Amino acid sequence: MIGLLGLNHKSAPIEVRERFVFCEEDIRRFVTQLRDKGILGAIVLSTCNRTEIYYEVADDHPSANLAVFAEHLFAYRKTDLEVGKYFYSMNNEAVARHLFRVVSGLDSMALGEYQIVGQIKDAFNISDKHDLHSTVLIRLFNTALQAGKKVRTDTTLNEGAVSISYAAVELAVKKLQNLPSHPVLLVGAGQTSELTLLHLIKKECKLLTVINRTYEKACELAEKYNCEAKAYEKLEELLLENDIVITSTASKLPLFTERIVRDAMMARNNRTLFFIDLSVPRNVSKEVEGIENVQVYDIDALSGVIEENLEKRRGEITQAEAIIEESVDEFEAWHQSRTLTATFQSICTCFHENYKTELERFLKNKEGQEYETAAEFGKIITNKSIKLMVKSVKSITDNGRQHEYISMVNQLFKLN
Repeated sequence: MIGLLGLNHKSAPIEVRERFVFCEEDIRRFVTQLRDKGILGAIVLSTCNRTEIYYEVADDHPSANLAVFAEHLFAYRKTDLEVGKYFYSMNNEAVARHLFRVVSGLDSMALGEYQIVGQIKDAFNISDKHDLHSTVLIRLFNTALQAGKKVRTDTTLNEGAVSISYAAVELAVKKLQNLPSHPVLLVGAGQTSELTLLHLIKKECKLLTVINRTYEKACELAEKYNCEAKAYEKLEELLLENDIVITSTASKLPLFTERIVRDAMMARNNRTLFFIDLSVPRNVSKEVEGIENVQVYDIDALSGVIEENLEKRRGEITQAEAIIEESVDEFEAWHQSRTLTATFQSICTCFHENYKTELERFLKNKEGQEYETAAEFGKIITNKSIKLMVKSVKSITDNGRQHEYISMVNQLFKLN
């Protein structure tokens, strides 16, 4: 069985999602624990908007019960079972359909966004690096990436798609007058920060500063777009010079605490400070929202901006879903056929053993050309019989979907 346990921006608020963010080391440790419990493999997709665990387990294994699997996760994160109300779970065909929708951008906060493709590839590569996946999960994710590519090639779903970065800049435009006149500090130098920087430049913003824990990365990004880079040690000082702070880092602890921001506001003479926090976990402490003349918007606050840009791409959804259904059918046919592997191996063993036994009895005390001819003929008949049997079993079991017929075939031939 393949299963999925996850939560996303539609099922859980940010204060829940940030408790289940996984870095590479978390993934390695958690999935290793799962494998020690008998799970065949897992791939963890962890982004600012979702954490989803795709896994394979034998049908008769206790963890095939999704409630049991959830207990593994909640125990690892040291949370109570009450948090389970924010999670969704699926198995087999539903898992494939969901993943294919995710990689196509149909399940994103920003419909059609492309950043999720890189995030799925990263999730797969982490699993591959530490040998945490399984044959079925490898096939599932490869088919998903192919489906996503076909959706983007054969539809215009991603044309004009709104990214999180675009929505952040549009929010700033709405909330602040004369955006280009305000100095902007970008905290982080990853892909999200770069996309944000591009959108700010399109809005004719020129007072742009980049800061990152690794100064060289900040310099690299700043030089690429002709803006300024500053050392991370100047973070607090830069709150005095910039009116807008857009932050996107992987920090597990808030970078901007109530104390830091209160001190900055005093030095700014209470001049308005505007935070857009695109990070999960959040980089801006919840307490900061209570400070006078400080505005804080987290990633969930962007949904209104994104919704306004959604209508023009809704017409492509039907065509995209048709492509996804074709890919789901293809994967399911392959997945179900694997349930027949043991049956086919047993049929081959049974026929070949009977062939060998009967050949030796029939050709007892014979040798030479007569023996070789009879042996070759017997091999041809045996292989043809096996092929006919395999074809019939595929047909009667609907390529492995009808499990009760598989059991009947196994009993009929006394196969184990």
